[in-house]
Amino acid sequence: AKKEGGQPKKKPAQRPATSVKGSCPHSVANFSEALVERIDLQLKVDFEEQVLQGECKLTVRSIKPAPHVILDTLALAIESVTDDNGEPVHWEVEESPPPKSNFGQSLVIALPASKTTTLSIKYKTTEKSTALQWLTKEQTQGKQYPLCFTQSQAICGRSLLPCQDTPSVKAPFTISVTVPEPLTAVASGEPSGDPESSGNFRTFRYEQKVPVMSYLIAIVVAHLESCQIGPRSKCYAEPGVIHAAQKEFQDIVEDFILKAQEVVGGAKYEWGSYNVAVMPSSFAYGGMENPNCTFMSASLIPGDRSLTPTLAHEIVHSWIGNLVTNAFWKDFWLNEGFTRYIERRVLGKIFGPAFRGLLLLVGYNDLIKAVDMLNQQGTPGLTRLEPEIDEIDPDDAFSRVPYEKGSLFLFYLEQIVGGEQQMTDWLGAYVAAFRERSIETEDCKQHFLKFFKGVKRIKEIDWEHWLHGEGLPDFDLSSYVDRSLVDESRALADSWLNTSTSDVETGHMKAQQWMLFLDHLINAVVAGTSISHDTLASMESKYKLSLTKNVEVSFRWCLLGCKCKWPVCLDWTEKFLANHGRGVYVKPLYMALKAFDAERAISVFQQNRGLLETWFLFDKQESNLCCFPICFSMLQNLKDRFGLKCLWIGRWPVLLR
Repeated sequence: AKKEGGQPKKKPAQRPATSVKGSCPHSVANFSEALVERIDLQLKVDFEEQVLQGECKLTVRSIKPAPHVILDTLALAIESVTDDNGEPVHWEVEESPPPKSNFGQSLVIALPASKTTTLSIKYKTTEKSTALQWLTKEQTQGKQYPLCFTQSQAICGRSLLPCQDTPSVKAPFTISVTVPEPLTAVASGEPSGDPESSGNFRTFRYEQKVPVMSYLIAIVVAHLESCQIGPRSKCYAEPGVIHAAQKEFQDIVEDFILKAQEVVGGAKYEWGSYNVAVMPSSFAYGGMENPNCTFMSASLIPGDRSLTPTLAHEIVHSWIGNLVTNAFWKDFWLNEGFTRYIERRVLGKIFGPAFRGLLLLVGYNDLIKAVDMLNQQGTPGLTRLEPEIDEIDPDDAFSRVPYEKGSLFLFYLEQIVGGEQQMTDWLGAYVAAFRERSIETEDCKQHFLKFFKGVKRIKEIDWEHWLHGEGLPDFDLSSYVDRSLVDESRALADSWLNTSTSDVETGHMKAQQWMLFLDHLINAVVAGTSISHDTLASMESKYKLSLTKNVEVSFRWCLLGCKCKWPVCLDWTEKFLANHGRGVYVKPLYMALKAFDAERAISVFQQNRGLLETWFLFDKQESNLCCFPICFSMLQNLKDRFGLKCLWIGRWPVLLR
């Protein structure tokens, strides 16, 4: 199928094949032939129609003779394409060959003979644009104004603008966002001047001078206030959330930035400001590292800073992921594994080695759960650090494996090369060598081997086992970490497992110790140990875990209750699922709830109408479950597990019993 514009229909010229190194399995972009070097984007937000009207100007450089530039698109209505002089340019929207046809369409635009050209593309987003989320005013905290935001990682950027939607391509950009008053638009760049008013609209302008991937072009539009949380940092949030957010993040942002800079060998922070935008609790991620404005879920503001490690994680992305980037999605561990490793180094510098050890063991338990879940799904290949995912959507391969197995690998390498300082020296050289570049796992490996060529123990590294082995790696983490805080958690869990009670004082325990305590109990249940309902009731009576404001602890308490088939936990689980949208919570919790009580799981699934970002909606008969496009791939997985059927009705995919 083709859609054409600009000139009468004619047979497309034969396009030369791109090289393997210059193509991405999840993108149709011919970036080894014609490279987008700059993006200038104008957007107007229409809340009534729930679309963006866009004009995207792309500066394209011909690397080798090529008659076309090929861009990724998904669910965009292309209206016109013009050149530098405003003259129409021939363009076509083509269906991509499988498996890339699963990821979107090709926008094929004729190129002039000149080395560099600017193409202006006018378009609209549609109801199936997966990067966009629209909340009605009733779904916001303030309940006065609607809210819109984008989430483009991994390959949803193509539904926000026509682009070369691959982490292999980076470009600087400008963005202007026109919104109805009194709403504010915040984007992933530095502000360019003050907002300009025209009638009932305001236009906000931002510039990102550092070349970035398309998935880092992000906006949030809402009724927002701002406050200062550090010398280079602001927080944006709805008025009812702003004071709690300021209290949570005040000054700690700068401390994290400076400590992270130390861990990466003094590498410069290149982005200017570092700001935070607080998203609804239903935000599908804990945080998203959009440059100059990290998006953070409101669920990570418990009031005691116990979940600020997520903030440290997003800050570290300023060097890893955003500056040094994985070239392809198979190399995602270069992004998240490195970031998790450095994040824990940062927190260890601030709170001590015992706290780092605690975080490492919590992460290892997360890895155990992720590996178990992927094995149960029949996808053990996704437990590899460098998995084979060319034919599937990267979001369908998403798990904590690249985070935790990747971080564990780097911790293992730390032991091999002699300690933290040696790793810091290498990280500084690594960032210097690859800044503003996109690299593969082999590039990282060769750089490491060259840097540490004088270290005899590097011959011990089994790269094949770590990178391509399935399941848990052969490495005893517990032998290498300060276990003092860990052992407190384990002793408390063992007491409950062995005697169904405990008199241990817990008032001093950190939130991460409670996470590990519950992880130990969950792992015991998975391994076949039985925990009685009376024992769980005693825990609740003693610790009041159902009342915690810490989403990580609450998630684990609900998960443990479901795995133990404890009826008391059902109301708490239902409440949790109605208020939190982060995938790492929702997916395993729905799976556990379904195994406990399948009918209740479907009922909860249906009752969440209008309570998330929004994940779920009903038709007029209230018999069909619907979801917003960004969550469609997750709901496809849930559909399979719940035995539901799927069809499209109007703008929404609908799941049917």
